[in-house]
Amino acid sequence: MSPDPSFSPSASATERRPAVWPWLLLPLVALTMFFFLRTVKQAPQRHAAHPDAADAATQEASESP
Repeated sequence: MSPDPSFSPSASATERRPAVWPWLLLPLVALTMFFFLRTVKQAPQRHAAHPDAADAATQEASESP
C-alpha cells in the first residue's frame, strides 16, 4: 500500500524561509551599544577637559540674587 501522492507536501511547502528579523535586529543592537558605550567613555573625558566649567556655573548660580 503506497502513500497517496495527493496528501504529500509539495517541495515548496517543506522549504523554510530564513528569518529576516535577526538581520535587522542585530545591526540595530550593535549600533545602539556602540553609541551608548562611546558616550559613556567620552563623558569622563569631557568632564576632565572642563573641570572648572561646572564649578563656575555653581558659583554663578549661588552668587546671583
